[in-house]
This record gives sequence, C-alpha cells and structure tokens, in this order.
Amino acid sequence: MRSTLELSHDVINQVQDLVRVELALFRAEMGERTSGIPSSLAAVGIGVVLLPVGIGMVLVAASLFLFRYGLPLDLAFLIVAVVAIVMSLILLRSGVARLKLSRFVPTKSISQISSLFGGL
Repeated sequence: MRSTLELSHDVINQVQDLVRVELALFRAEMGERTSGIPSSLAAVGIGVVLLPVGIGMVLVAASLFLFRYGLPLDLAFLIVAVVAIVMSLILLRSGVARLKLSRFVPTKSISQISSLFGGL
C-alpha cells in the first residue's frame, strides 16, 4: 500500500505532465493557425500598393485609350478606373478576410482545458 505522500507526489507529477502536454498542444495549434499570416499580409500589401498604382494607371491607360481607340475622355477614364479599383478592393478584402482574429483562437486547447477542469 502506498502512503498519502507518495500518492500526492504522483498526482503532482501527473498534473505537471498534463500541463506540459497541453502547452505543447497549444503551441502546435497556434503555429497551425498563424501559418497563413504571411500570405494574407502579402495580399493586403499587394492590394494597398495596387490601389495608388491603379489610380496612376488610370491616367496612362485613359490617354492610350483616347489616342488608340478614339474613345471619349470620360469613358476611357471610367473604364480603367473601375477595373483598377475593383481589382484592388478584391485583393484587400480577401487578405483582410483571412486575418480574422477568431482564426487565431486556440479552440481545441481551450475546449480540452475547460473539459479537464470542468470534470474536476
């Protein structure tokens, strides 16, 4: 038969092991959830860069349209502006959508820890 001191020592060791395992799970889950940050930031960066570049391209493209196709000046500006702005907004929206804060919450670790302490 084991003494109370030995049993207490075993319980403490098991709790320490459990905490180590849960922390390792937490680190792994956070690494998995944050792996898409660089590509999301790149999409946001490209979108932010393309917006002013697109505005500059509007002037150049409008001039080229005007000289090459004989389009009225206002129609040429409108066509190029709409295309550039739509492309920039699509890139910005997709990048920002992938950066939602809820994506980085370690739900698996939280549920395991809460079920562990809820069962005590």
